[in-house]
Amino acid sequence: MGNLSLVDGFGASEYAIFVCAVTLAFAVRGGAGFGGGVVMAPLLALVAPLAVVVPVSSALNMISGVTQGVRDWRKVEWRELLRIAPYSFVGVFLGIWLLSQVNAKPLSRAFGIFIVCYALYMLKSRGVMPSIAKRWLYPLGAMASLAAGTIGSLFGGAAGPLYVMYLSALKLERDRFRASITMIMITMGTTRVVGYLAAGLYTQKVLTLLVLGLPLVLVGGWIGARVVARMDQERFGRLVGCVLLGSGAILIFK
Repeated sequence: MGNLSLVDGFGASEYAIFVCAVTLAFAVRGGAGFGGGVVMAPLLALVAPLAVVVPVSSALNMISGVTQGVRDWRKVEWRELLRIAPYSFVGVFLGIWLLSQVNAKPLSRAFGIFIVCYALYMLKSRGVMPSIAKRWLYPLGAMASLAAGTIGSLFGGAAGPLYVMYLSALKLERDRFRASITMIMITMGTTRVVGYLAAGLYTQKVLTLLVLGLPLVLVGGWIGARVVARMDQERFGRLVGCVLLGSGAILIFK
């Protein structure tokens, strides 16, 4: 597209990857209720640095969750959220600080290694979360929340499964589980966006990608609600795991 491109450094292949990444991410989120960031961030990192990818991914995920969060706020397990929130906030600001301090190239490779490890775990576990003894529940919640806040801020995704591990151990009914995980992601996403804004990461390029991504959020959500939610979840999980494995490997050797 040359000088006519809306986004600096983006040509036809970069736009194609952007469209596929955002649409697939919100198809996954629409079908499963979480996981959008962990799909979108590594794919976008193939065409943009993490300092661009992370604020885009965080803002789109936050926006997509607002409607459901407002609608289902009465079903949220507020007591559990307030219990783990302080650890999450510490993790968020730690991740933002690391993102602004660490050199882009090693950070991208570290992200690739993290995504490969996550994808291998996803393929092996087939989406089944480990059972947790009740006495370990609060310590696990604290550690998972700290890690989720840090990883989510640093890499723009992969925080959801850590929160899912904790909420699954509480054995919540389906509606309360989905409402609670959505509210966590909205709260942490909003905190990250404010932090990125303060760090000066919302550049013109990032804002342009946000505008371009908004229609794709709706398209992906529609696909997720009407297609992904009806698919064989084990098979779909394997497909997503393979996509993450490939994108993580490319990031390592890029």
